[in-house]
Amino acid sequence: MSRTAQLAALLKRTRLDRLARLSWRGLLVLNYHRFGRPSEADDPDLYSATPEDFAEQVRLLADRFEIVPAGSTEWRHGGPARRIAITVDDGYADQMVAADILAAHGVRGTFFVTTGFIDEPHHAWWDEIAWLTRTPVDLPPSKWLPEGLHPSSPTHFRKAVNAAYKSRAGTEGEEFLEALSAWTGRPRLAREKAADSWMTWDDVRKLRSMGMEVGAHSVTHPVLATLSTDRQEQEVTGSIQRLRAELDEPIDLFAYPVGAKVSFDERTRAVMAANGIRRAFSFYGGVNPRKGDVDQFDIHRAGVFSVHTPEVVAAMGALPGLLCTPARHA
Repeated sequence: MSRTAQLAALLKRTRLDRLARLSWRGLLVLNYHRFGRPSEADDPDLYSATPEDFAEQVRLLADRFEIVPAGSTEWRHGGPARRIAITVDDGYADQMVAADILAAHGVRGTFFVTTGFIDEPHHAWWDEIAWLTRTPVDLPPSKWLPEGLHPSSPTHFRKAVNAAYKSRAGTEGEEFLEALSAWTGRPRLAREKAADSWMTWDDVRKLRSMGMEVGAHSVTHPVLATLSTDRQEQEVTGSIQRLRAELDEPIDLFAYPVGAKVSFDERTRAVMAANGIRRAFSFYGGVNPRKGDVDQFDIHRAGVFSVHTPEVVAAMGALPGLLCTPARHA
């Protein structure tokens, strides 16, 4: 049992979670991705929870906190000192199950949609990497991996290739994936099988009819800081315009793809401001304080992953300063 799980068990057993919850003030934004069985996935890390675990997580959080939409500003202006927001990234079809669960608990979540996956369904680069790295092989030196790669395990292989893509691929993503396919001897995923993975525009409209917030998450999910300013503008503006056209309403929330500190820069912030974005969300941990300055173009989010039991997620809500720190996302 991990130390986090041990702490969660202690809080549950001793009922100290009530006291722990008094130790912080502000907004904790918990971020999710896919919902399903991680044991059936090429990359278990892509899954945040099973539907059953997510339902229990929402129940526990709703019992202990006021859960607000991520776009809310109420947490800065009176009311409960501690609030939780739940966000969901990318626009996978399985996230509609999460929307049903949130609605059943009277909770409004915030869904960030990558519009290009809906308009032209194709496999996300991280899904392709998960498929292509199922069997570890040595990779030769290249412009993406100057010293090559000699993986010690499937997990090491997958994570190292993901890191190389994020840090060096930039506008060369397709070239990178083609090279990886050649090196591993595995074919690329068939594009025609991608459509079932993603929401449709009818699904996105349904999210709004259910009371969920919808925000933009770019067109193709690149690492924005690796792009030219013009390309950043195309990714951000393109996704916002598509959502506005389909939903017939303003879009003023954005979640940075990948969301690490290095994945967005001052140029990205300027693009956000120029497009009327009111609040932009990162993804490297941390709590948003109730008092003092809050950077509206860097609203912190902490990730929930499949290894997090409902009790651990409840503990994250009780002690976010300990369990949701940026160091845990490094």
